[in-house]
Amino acid sequence: MRDIQRLFLTIFCIACGAAVSTPLFAKGQADEVSVPLTALTQGQKVVVLRPKSPSAQLMWSVPAHRSAENVTLTLRYLTSPDTPKGSQLVVANDHRIVGAINLNAALPKGSVTLRLVRGMVKSGDHTFEIRILPGAVQTPAQLAGFWTQVDYTASRLQYTSTIVPWRHVDFTHLPAMLNDSATKGVVHLPVALYGDVTAPLLTATQEAVAGLALRTDRLLRISAVRRLPGSQDSGIALAIGVSSDLPKFLLPTSPIVGPTVYLYRDPMQPSPITVVVTGKDPEQVHTAALQFAVNRMALPLGHRWNIASGTSPVNLKVTPADALYPGRRTSLKALEGAQAVQEQKPQRSAQIHFWMPGGLYASRQAQLKLRLTMATQPDTTTVRHPLITVLANNRWISSWKLTPGVANYETTIPFTALQGGENAIDFIIRGGKVAVFRNSTLELPRTHQYAELPDLRYFADTGFPLVVNGSGKKLTVWYSRSEPKLWSAGLTLFARLAQASHSPLPETSATTDMPKTGNVLAIGTFSSTPTQWMTRSPVRIRHGELQWHAASSARASATWTGAIHAVGAAYLLESPTPYSGGVAVSFLAKNAADASAAAWKLVASTAWQHLRGDFAWLSPRGTWQATMVGSHFIYGHRDSAWYYVFLFSLKPYLWLLVVSAAILFAAVLVWIFTARKKAQWRAEEAI
Repeated sequence: MRDIQRLFLTIFCIACGAAVSTPLFAKGQADEVSVPLTALTQGQKVVVLRPKSPSAQLMWSVPAHRSAENVTLTLRYLTSPDTPKGSQLVVANDHRIVGAINLNAALPKGSVTLRLVRGMVKSGDHTFEIRILPGAVQTPAQLAGFWTQVDYTASRLQYTSTIVPWRHVDFTHLPAMLNDSATKGVVHLPVALYGDVTAPLLTATQEAVAGLALRTDRLLRISAVRRLPGSQDSGIALAIGVSSDLPKFLLPTSPIVGPTVYLYRDPMQPSPITVVVTGKDPEQVHTAALQFAVNRMALPLGHRWNIASGTSPVNLKVTPADALYPGRRTSLKALEGAQAVQEQKPQRSAQIHFWMPGGLYASRQAQLKLRLTMATQPDTTTVRHPLITVLANNRWISSWKLTPGVANYETTIPFTALQGGENAIDFIIRGGKVAVFRNSTLELPRTHQYAELPDLRYFADTGFPLVVNGSGKKLTVWYSRSEPKLWSAGLTLFARLAQASHSPLPETSATTDMPKTGNVLAIGTFSSTPTQWMTRSPVRIRHGELQWHAASSARASATWTGAIHAVGAAYLLESPTPYSGGVAVSFLAKNAADASAAAWKLVASTAWQHLRGDFAWLSPRGTWQATMVGSHFIYGHRDSAWYYVFLFSLKPYLWLLVVSAAILFAAVLVWIFTARKKAQWRAEEAI
């Protein structure tokens, strides 16, 4: 019955194409920036200005090699009935007054739009200062009743941001170059593969792509080509291949003698910048790509890196730098996301970001331990101790009082309040300000790796179960057919997988032969993917039709039944591999020409975040849908008592059955014991 319900649900969803809209991004050199002032005030919604209070300050910044033109600041305010005549609201940018308006008690609500002088704003950090100046004041009481409230939520900062060409290129600026080349949050990255495109070259290419993906928080839309086009619209490109196969215009003046990574820019054009990964042979090309990927934080100065022969990624930090791992204690200083915690300047709120691997399971009593060193500054207007409230992923955890000055605190957060992927712990302070020192530590409890699969949500959030450790060990990217459109799809998905797992996945390999072991990210078309690969999938595509298992589980021996026309342009399936011990996520396009566009629509934020179940498809409307078609199975070792603890947590009614069985067994024992005693008593009475 459940299979029939799933079948009808799938057919209905495919037919109606219920939308999960995927935004389309237009290319352009200028970006319109418009943000509410709450984005510049750590979420503060309003500020009340008084004559003797300090000015309100708003910090904002223009990224490096970006310009800010047509800058306007719109303020919405409310002034008090006791506002003296002639009072003014004054705004300064970087200590230069840019505007002032008269406040009128008879017109308490108002708005003002200030335009900054052209060329006044350069890249870097800037400060807006807002203050009020009283007019003619008759009495101190009138001055005390004068205030003006600025509504940060309704006020906005707007400007046009354009790219300023780089005069000099070096690895230090590579993250900024990637961000500058993004349009509407997307880096359009041409990837040129020179020479014979073999499995080693594909492996090296995906490592180089991962190295770029992890240097930006933008999405990468990759177009794999056999050579770079003569003119490019993008701001950055990647070229990879043996030095003898590279075109002459890409070769440096000094010869290539080993694994080498360098940045190239045509002196006649301000863009694009090409990242070149090369070597004397395929092995050196792979070494260069691997070193480029794992040395994200330690590239040399300059625009060329000649990698010493024999260099290996051993002892390099290939796992996520901002991750918490089970049983380990990590300081805030070690977390990349700890920059949001400021120890020099006390704030009314603070936040800690960290990432956690997927597929972790612990008992309900397990807790994350926080050992915090905090400096507390109470408000001068209150005699009470400041109160701190702790939230984990927007869930209330605890509240307690703070001691003025510097002190050490210990608190815990239930492991059930955490999740695989991104996590945030918020500290909200009332009655004072607090600074969290970066020597504070977080410690995850010991966990076990169990999960109910298939679930594409895990794959989207952390790369699990394809990625079960930071190195991508036992993971293979398989191309069922080797051609640029499929490479584009596979590399786009691999870049998103690297970002989801926060790792360059250095032990992942690429192949064009169907794998026989391990986990697999399969890239192919309906016709090029062998039918034996789909034996344990929830559905299979055969002769342009969808078929599904007749049995309740996707066993290799199960029969296939049903057939409806495969209307989707592409499908994403998660299932056990045809061989035991592996999990596969298969991306299948109707034809190779549509694969690249379908993969991009999948990784675009909205569609990616809505992945669920084991079966997703690209509807005729151009949107990705997801549902559950097959059966669940438990991921994890069965030779442990934790397997049964996890099983019982999924199916609580099993506890009832066990307890009922235990009670029944005890009742039977009591009955037998009582019957024997009665028989013994009767025998004694007969004597």
